[in-house]
Amino acid sequence: MDHDQICTWLGLPPGAWPPDHYRLLGLHVGEDDAELIEQRVHDRLDTVRRYQMTHPEQATEAMNRLAQAFVCLTEPAAKKTYDVELGVMVAEVETATAVASVSQAEPIQWLSNPPSVDWLNEKPAPAIPSGPPPLAIPLGPPPLPRLPPPLPPLPPLPYDMPPPAALPVVSVAAPAEPQEPVDPVVEAAQSGPARRNIATKRMLYQRIGHTRRLQQLWNGLGKYVRSPKRRLSRSQDGPDLIRLLDELKLVLRGFPPLLGEAGQPGYLLLALTQVDTVKVFQSFSPQQREALSRDWQNGVKLLTAHRDFLRQELRAMRRRSLGQRLFRAGWSVVVDRPGILLLLLALLALNVALWRTYVEEIWERLFSR
Repeated sequence: MDHDQICTWLGLPPGAWPPDHYRLLGLHVGEDDAELIEQRVHDRLDTVRRYQMTHPEQATEAMNRLAQAFVCLTEPAAKKTYDVELGVMVAEVETATAVASVSQAEPIQWLSNPPSVDWLNEKPAPAIPSGPPPLAIPLGPPPLPRLPPPLPPLPPLPYDMPPPAALPVVSVAAPAEPQEPVDPVVEAAQSGPARRNIATKRMLYQRIGHTRRLQQLWNGLGKYVRSPKRRLSRSQDGPDLIRLLDELKLVLRGFPPLLGEAGQPGYLLLALTQVDTVKVFQSFSPQQREALSRDWQNGVKLLTAHRDFLRQELRAMRRRSLGQRLFRAGWSVVVDRPGILLLLLALLALNVALWRTYVEEIWERLFSR
């Protein structure tokens, strides 16, 4: 295979294949900006796709390398291990060790008289007393402490003075119980995008059915990504995995933007649809497989939380009156579909203009006679 052709496409020097992930994406070594990494990967993929028909083998090889670089550099644990293998963290460790050794001694004393190896191994000699310690001989009994003079008696209280008021009772509030941290995945399943287009019962039933279909496809993917140690067969498991990913991508088109977007659960799994899925999946390291497993588990949690949220909304809608349902449906149209409101306002303005013209014509005909 001619790898110099791939280097020419990506602007790399000839004979530098395979490059490391940072050189492949044109990034500085140790770059940790996830958005920049994602942008570079998409730019490189768009460049390579132009040559899929003329050079299929080279294009497939380049796309697989780009997918491995994306998964490795966007997963913190895998990126840290990869940076250590490249030697990125060596300079930071040496600098921290030097600073710690200098900070343990006094700077001025170290500059004027730096310690030597022999001085470090020596132990301070114990101090030898020059003579016997002086004896403290008491000359008499210790003096008694002088007591202060007695205080004069308090004057009697007059009869008309009210008795002293009782101190106010201060109630101490019990400490508040610590609140459990909110799971961002569960919070996203009930966020603003998740509440759109569910103002009526019909919309709620459609969303619940949509969510169940996504759960079925997502559970089917768990057969291959739930366990990081599971091996994938190209002839038996490959077609089924590709089919599940394609169906999942189609079903997500009518679903709220909660799953599969950048920074959301399912993003790593859906990124496999842009490359040779089976070959890239087989080349993943154990850490990358663990990242895919965590991504799948977060997707399961999000879909389950969103389904429970929809059921709660359905129970709450059944308890509302007809007027409340109509008001909620109208408000949903205003918020979720502002284009329809603008169209209605435009039609109303047109009707007012036409009616005004018609009234003016009738007015002129009546009074022109």
